[in-house]
Amino acid sequence: MRKEAAQEWRIIMKGFGLDGKLFKGLTKAGDFLILALITFIFCIPVVTIGASLTAAFYSGMKLVKDEENYVFKDFIKSFKENFLQGLIVEIILAAAGLLLFLDIRACAYWAFTGSGSMIGTIFMYAIVGCAIVWAGVVLYAFAMLSRYDDKALRILKNSLILCVHHLPQTIVMMIATYGLMIFSYQYFTAYIITIPLVLYIDSFIFTRIFKSLENTNEQRAQEAAEEKKAAAGLAEKNAAENISENISENIVENITENTVENTAGIEETDFTGGDSADKTNGMD
Repeated sequence: MRKEAAQEWRIIMKGFGLDGKLFKGLTKAGDFLILALITFIFCIPVVTIGASLTAAFYSGMKLVKDEENYVFKDFIKSFKENFLQGLIVEIILAAAGLLLFLDIRACAYWAFTGSGSMIGTIFMYAIVGCAIVWAGVVLYAFAMLSRYDDKALRILKNSLILCVHHLPQTIVMMIATYGLMIFSYQYFTAYIITIPLVLYIDSFIFTRIFKSLENTNEQRAQEAAEEKKAAAGLAEKNAAENISENISENIVENITENTVENTAGIEETDFTGGDSADKTNGMD
């Protein structure tokens, strides 16, 4: 009994050690707190919001995957590399968001003031739907930019495709992100917890999405390589068959030509027996 109790105690204490899950969890939570603080500070100039969110997702996904990294160093590295692209994506999304906001206000005024208008109501709800899609694209765009090196417009197009294709994950991230942001707006001190939590949830989900996407691309590339290899093998087989057929045809032609020549030689030979008749007469 004492040995079993001692063994159980060692297992419990191992969980509290430097290699235990508790210590690793607390370390990761501290890293996300530091990442949230850095992101908040770098977003203050406004024009750096795009690059800051890109760098935050870059560092956050590395933390989720338990890769060896230094939060501040990785953040600065991604911030510098993606500053220009992040600014372009930020400007495009900000312009689209402002346009949608103005359209919603205009349609709301059209629908709910004066006599009202059914058409105005329909337009307002349609634009609200577009705004929801825009909010989803905002989530994906900077995460995509942190992962892939591409042009701004292509990043936005791929973000829209992934946003719709992974709709359940998009809904979860939108509820977590925008819901916690609205809650934190009401209780400002909650940002200490909500920002790291949002970064962790979004980074965790994006890690899974990108992993499945890259595995699919690798599988397609492997299948294409196998098809190419099979096609090359078939081409070699056909070439070998053609060579074999050509050799057979040449052999047949050579045999035919030799047969014709031999037949012609036989026809020119005299089998009348003239010499034998002369010898007989001589004997007579």
